This record gives sequence, C-alpha cells and structure tokens, in this order.
Amino acid sequence: MISTRRFAAALGVLAITLLSAAVPSAAVPSAAGFQRAHAMALPRTQPTPTLSSVSVTLNRVTPRSPDATKPSQPVTFVATLTNNTDSTYSDLRVGLQRGLPITQPRLLTEAISTPPETGFEVPGPLRLAGQLLPRQSVTVTYRTTSGALCLCYNGVYPYAVVVHGVSDPDAGSVELGRTQVLLPSFLDTPKTVTVGWVWPLLDKPHRSVDQNIFTDEQLAGEVGPGGRLDRALEAAELVAGQVRLTLLIDPDLLDSLTVMSSPSGYRVRSGSGTVPGTGGRLAAEWLARLKKVKAKHDVVLTAYADPDVNAVTRAGLKWSTALDPQVQARIAPTLDGDFSSDLLTWPAGGALTSKALDALVGGGASTIMLSDAAFPGADQDQQPADALASLPSAAGEAMALVTNTGIENTTNQILRPGATPQNAQQTLLAQLAIQAEQDPSRGHFVVIAPDRYVDTSPQAAASTILATRDTSWSRAISIRQALRTVLPTDHGALQTNVENPSAEISPSGLQKIGQVQQAVTSMNEALHNNDAAAELLGAFNNGIHRAESSAWRTYPAEGASLVENLEGRIDQITSSVHLVQPAVGTYSLSSADSPVVVTVSNQLPKPVTVRVGVAAANGVIGFRPPPVETQTIPARSIATIRIPTHVDRLGKFRVIARVSTPDGRQLGQTVTLNLRATSIGTISKIITIVAVTVLILALLRRLVRRVRHGSSHRNRHGQAPAGSGASGPGTSGTETAMGATS
Repeated sequence: MISTRRFAAALGVLAITLLSAAVPSAAVPSAAGFQRAHAMALPRTQPTPTLSSVSVTLNRVTPRSPDATKPSQPVTFVATLTNNTDSTYSDLRVGLQRGLPITQPRLLTEAISTPPETGFEVPGPLRLAGQLLPRQSVTVTYRTTSGALCLCYNGVYPYAVVVHGVSDPDAGSVELGRTQVLLPSFLDTPKTVTVGWVWPLLDKPHRSVDQNIFTDEQLAGEVGPGGRLDRALEAAELVAGQVRLTLLIDPDLLDSLTVMSSPSGYRVRSGSGTVPGTGGRLAAEWLARLKKVKAKHDVVLTAYADPDVNAVTRAGLKWSTALDPQVQARIAPTLDGDFSSDLLTWPAGGALTSKALDALVGGGASTIMLSDAAFPGADQDQQPADALASLPSAAGEAMALVTNTGIENTTNQILRPGATPQNAQQTLLAQLAIQAEQDPSRGHFVVIAPDRYVDTSPQAAASTILATRDTSWSRAISIRQALRTVLPTDHGALQTNVENPSAEISPSGLQKIGQVQQAVTSMNEALHNNDAAAELLGAFNNGIHRAESSAWRTYPAEGASLVENLEGRIDQITSSVHLVQPAVGTYSLSSADSPVVVTVSNQLPKPVTVRVGVAAANGVIGFRPPPVETQTIPARSIATIRIPTHVDRLGKFRVIARVSTPDGRQLGQTVTLNLRATSIGTISKIITIVAVTVLILALLRRLVRRVRHGSSHRNRHGQAPAGSGASGPGTSGTETAMGATS
C-alpha cells in the first residue's frame, strides 16, 4: 500500500516529466523549465519600492533540514525585524513564501546570488500586535510544520521570510522587507555527506634573523584576550570532542611563542634599539591551551614560515619541510613530539605551477589542498566530484584535497567579523545537500577551510562547524580518517597555469633573497662550515624562510622590510672582512721580485679564510702576480699580507687588490695601489742590452763609412804617383800626362 505522501510525490515527478517533454530541451533545460512554469501557476507577491524599509535578519531555523517524511514535525523560524525608516508601521504580518525546489549545483549558485521568485504562500502567517516604531527592532518567532512547508521533492527549497505592514492607510498593506532562507530536505535520506574541516592557526612572521628579537609586539596582541589567534583557538576549543578539526599550524608561530614565553624572554625593535617584550605570559597561556586541546584534534604543520611555494620555485629558490633541530627541540613539548608536517600542504591561492607541484611531491608532500579553480574542466551541471583526488606529477603521486569555491565564499561570509551567520549557515547546508542530491545512493566528501588568516567570532565559528554535522544526512569526519576511507574521484587534469604570478610575493624581493643565500653560503665556506659558522650564520636559514612566507602576499610592505633587514645583516658580516686603504700613496718596488703588501681587516669574532690577490690595472704589461692563495685571518685582527710578484718594467703603474671568500665572492671594496718599479727586471735588461747593441752597431757603421769616405778624398786631391818623371821647363803636367797617354 503506497502512502498518500509518496503517491503525491510520484504524481509530482510525473508532472515534471510531462512538462519537461512538452518544452523543447533545446530551448529550456527541463528542471529550469519546470521551475519557471510552476512559478507562473502560483500567486505572486509583487515587491514594492519599500522593500528595504524593514531589514529581516534570520536568527535561527530549527531544524536546519526539516524531515519531509514527518509532516507534523515543528519547524521554527526566529528573526529580527529592524525598521530602517522614520515611519511607523502597523498591522504587521510575517509569513513564508516558497519557491521551486533546486536540484542542480548551477541553479543553486544562481539562487544564492539572485534569489528566485517565491510564489507559494505557506499557510498561517504570524500577525503582530502593536506597531514597529522608527529605528526599532523586534524579534519574532514564526512556527509551522514540515507538512505546511510542502516539502514534496528532494532538493533545496528557497523560502523567503516576508514582512508586510501598513504605513499609509490609503495604500494599504505593502511588503516592507524579506530575506531568503534555503532549506534542504529529502523524502528519502541520502547516503551521508561527510565534512572535513581544516582550521588554520597561521600568522605572519614576526622575526627576521635573530631568534629572540621581534620586529614588533603584534603577536602578543594576537594571542592575548580577544586577539585573532585567541579567538581562532577558542573556536577549536568549543567544538573539541564533537568535531575533530585539522589544526594547520606554522612551526615558526609555535617557535615564536615558545621564545616569547621562555625565562630569558625576548626583545622588540624600537627605533634603532630594542626594548623588553611584554607578551611572555600571554604566549605561554596560548601554548598551554593548544597543548590541552590538541588531543581532540589533529595538528599538522606547514613548512617553516608557510612559504609561497609557487613564487619560491618560480624564482629558482628552494625550501625544506625539515625543521631546524633547535626549532624542533623548542616546540616539541607543545606538540608532544608529533611532527606530522607531511600530512597537508596548502599553497597560497589554492593553485600550483608544474614546477611547484614537482618540488612539493619530490620533497615528500603527500597531501596538497587545492581549490576547484585549479581543475576548471569540471562541469557544474554534472555530478560534483568529491573532495579527494589523485594528483600525479613528474616526481610521483600525491593526494589532492579539493575545496569548493562556492562553499569557501559562503564560509568566509559566515565567519566575517560582525556577521550574523545563521542565514549563511543555511546556505552552507544547502551547498552540502546539493552534493547528495546529485547521487543519493552513495556518500560524498567535502573539505572546508576558511580564510588563511581566519578572523571570526568563536561562537559563530563553532556553531557553523557544528551545523555541518547536525543533520540526518551529514556528519563530520577528520582529514586523517578521510584519507584512509574515502575513495578518490576524477577531477580532471590539474591546470598548472591558473596560478596568478601578480598575487605572489615580490619577485625582486626573492631575487634579493637569493643573493643573501649565496652570500651566506660563501661566508659559511670562509668560516669552514663549523661551529663558528653556525654561530654567525645559523640563524640566516630561518630568516630566509621567513622572507619567503606566503604572508607577504597579504602584507607586502612588511615582507619588503624583512628582506631589507636580511640584506643589511649579511652585508654587515661580509663587510667585516675587507682590505684596508693604504695610507701611503705610492709604494716602491726595489727589485724585480719585490712583494706587493696589502692589509686585510677581520672584524668578526671568528677566524676567516680568504683569498687575496692583485692584478694589473688598465692592461699594464710587465707585472705578473702569482696564483691567488688562501690566507687565514685571525679573529678581530688586521693582517699584513705580502703577495710575491714579478716586475719587468720601470716607473709608475697601478694594480688592483681584491679579497674574496674561498669560492671567489668578493668581500668589501677593491683597493687600487700605486707602484713604482726602481729595479731592472729581465725584460728591462734585455731591452737595455738590445739598445746598447744597436747603438754600438750604429757607431761602428758610422766609423766605417767615415774611413771609406776619407780614402776616397785623398785619391782625388793628393800628390802624383812615383815614377811619373819631372816635367821639363815649359811643359805642363797635363800635357805630359796626356802625351804619355797618347
């Protein structure tokens, strides 16, 4: 024998089917067509220009998801009516109007942003005695039953709590205000929708390099009474034992609070100096509360300082999930030695580049929480995929916890400071119920995470968390349990190009961080990577991680300040080892092998090994320095280094002296030395010998030429040769010669 209600439901389904067949599917989707056609058949209340004259704020709906199989089940709506005008309203009437059941995720999304028409009047409006005076607020309770609400089909029902009243008797009763309330209901209870909550306890870093020197005193206010982290932890305390949350915590936050609460205390920067910190007691109390409540929740850690993994990998930098041993030792008492940092990784923005994905999985990340926006291939009209999906990468495979953008938006609206959450809580339940509506025959898994730096009322947060498990079709589940029991579903391929680079932390800041890292590595080698290096440079590792924090997406100016501080600190260390500018303008080299003398100052409290070298300036020839060798400079000392050279020239010239770390990174400024060579080197000797030889040869050639020239001159102008005979009187020599010749 079929019950009357089920018979009516069957007729309704038949009506939907017939109506869908009558309307061409190409013109109107069947469900939407049914809703519009059915709405036209119902009486409608026309809104008036005075729609916002009275605000209607929902305070409570009991039960949140009425049982359609129990017609006599009481359903109560409690709301506050606020007159926003200077008019007085009388003959007030509060009633309910119902729209058509929503069965598709896309239609629910549209209904949330644009409330649909509500044409069906629920019987039995509440009539109020008295008047609603200007600016007055009153709280009313409207009571009805599941049967009167006409919950005839599975789905989400849009209701409106509507207020009518009279201000002008001539105009009669008009609508003064309304608010939409979404009620999920099922004729047959579907398989359970399990909800896992990730509750972040995160904050921006408040230290730079030094362990016990804080950049500000803000963290004391955050964990103190009424502070943001105080309220976030209180929310976890309120639901402890009822819902097992996954508390996501930055180990840098725990370490900072541990340092603050230590017997030696901490200091806070103030101007150019520091002053004692005052939040030690508050930090200790917060840590004690966390230690107490963690037994009823799952605590997981981000990588140190919660890095912006996309930006860091984009810049070619690296991070590690491994904790500094000193940090681990400090926070171990609070966590009872539980360091489950590999359980969950949450990239800022909910998206990943391919390089970041490979780096995360290759670094050991087993579960990564991402937004459904990173899987844009999903069709909203199709069955929504559950929150767990496999995540393959070149480095291996991880699991993805996939959040729902609509649910995230509603959650953050509920948890917004000063918000009245009850109505939005009904919207959240509707978004969960629509999951079950798509396939009631199997269970569904949804993961919810509020804003990274959640700022909310503890009571609002607790009531929202509890609301998601207080229906016949939903319950809470821990993330750990979900990972063990929920089967992954197909979300399609992860889109690794949806991350927005402009939302990441500063690329220029990351470039500077890379330079700081290189300087730290070089100085570590100069200090022999021993205890001395650890004492001077050990804190830089955590300081660099803090500069890579995703918090600087939200606080970019503070991130830039931290990077600047890091640069200043490493410059202070590297500049402590430098060449001393000579007091004398020019040095004389008295021999070809005279050394060049330079002075190196080491102001560090530890010995440092450096390389000192000189090189000719401006292409000067005749100066040959030896290969550069390392030198160890004692702590807090000035050392004179004699660099053997070979000079093959005379006169003045310049050379450049330079000191560097063993791996070649320059320390301090170069120094220009003016040198005067006063000795003759090998090349100079060769040049001199060649010059003298050329001179001698030139003189010999000139002498030979003179000798030859003198001989020729005597032959032309000297006496006649012997045997020529004496000429007779009157006989000329010429003639005799000529006669003889004849």
